[in-house]
Amino acid sequence: MQQIGIHAIVSILTYLIMIGLAFRAVQSLRLDKIFKKGHNFEIQLFLIFIAIALGFLVGQFFVTLIDQSLYLKVLF
Repeated sequence: MQQIGIHAIVSILTYLIMIGLAFRAVQSLRLDKIFKKGHNFEIQLFLIFIAIALGFLVGQFFVTLIDQSLYLKVLF
């Protein structure tokens, strides 16, 4: 039972860190050329949604990688 709790904490922290890193990376995009002028709230909302989606995907990759590496001990 304790391993499930530890796995949950590691997963949540991984997702939050990856979302934060994705947000920093996505901020460098020049989205003001795509959106109409004066729509700053929509641009920021779009950046947040893209960062969450990208951060979740990258975080899912790392969580799956960790899970699969833990299953390797079954082989030996």
